[in-house]
Amino acid sequence: MLFDESYRRLFGDDVTLHEAAHTFFECFYHHFLQHPEVDELFRKTDMPNQVSMLHKSFFQLSAFYITNTPSAELERLAAIHHRLGISDAHYDRWLDALVEAVKEKDSECDLATELAWRWAMAPGLTYMKLFAHLSTIQQSE
Repeated sequence: MLFDESYRRLFGDDVTLHEAAHTFFECFYHHFLQHPEVDELFRKTDMPNQVSMLHKSFFQLSAFYITNTPSAELERLAAIHHRLGISDAHYDRWLDALVEAVKEKDSECDLATELAWRWAMAPGLTYMKLFAHLSTIQQSE
């Protein structure tokens, strides 16, 4: 409930890339890129395109929270991130940056709302982390 209410305050009821969403994801990257190793990963990245891709990825994670089922797109994203060598620590930093952006952009955000966001993103991020571990196990068999 808290996640849903905060989500609506940030993005409205639709999933189109409107200005509020664009501003939110730019805020996210501001926080995410504060980590030197993350900044290095994105040094040669077309950031406007990356913000758009993050928007789509974020909604895949949100959908996983709702459906408890990974979409084909989420599986594709997990495979790409695995090939890029994205670590569990990167996912943890991603979530921290997301929560920082929520705190900055949602004027009603409190500790319970922060925890609700972490809870909502946990299934998708866990899937992304486990995908990498399962891929490594399968390659060694």
